[in-house]
Amino acid sequence: MSQDLAAGILETANALGMDPYDLATIISYETAGTFDPRKAGPTTQWGQHRGLIQFGGPQAREYGVDWSNPVSSQLGANGAVANYFRKNGWVQGMGMVDAYSIVNAGGPNLQHRTDENHGGARGPVA
Repeated sequence: MSQDLAAGILETANALGMDPYDLATIISYETAGTFDPRKAGPTTQWGQHRGLIQFGGPQAREYGVDWSNPVSSQLGANGAVANYFRKNGWVQGMGMVDAYSIVNAGGPNLQHRTDENHGGARGPVA
């Protein structure tokens, strides 16, 4: 992992009041362990997912992902990742289960849901 990426993860986590290891774990899982800020993932109802937390096309545009500058636009106190978490219910002090529920189901306390019907992985978020 590059120093820019590591610093960006730390800055993002600090801005959210999130454990940086939790954020790094989510990013590692969502990028298949590559930490590639352009990583392509599944195609769902939201189009081709890409990036550190696998933004669908509309979400990438909404939260300001700039694919020509994917690290800076996704990470940092006001990057797409932090803004996505804030808009989707993140509250400082939440843990990994809620953090991953926000990424994978769009809000906290949704770990019982699956995104299988939308082209995602089988099984519940938890």
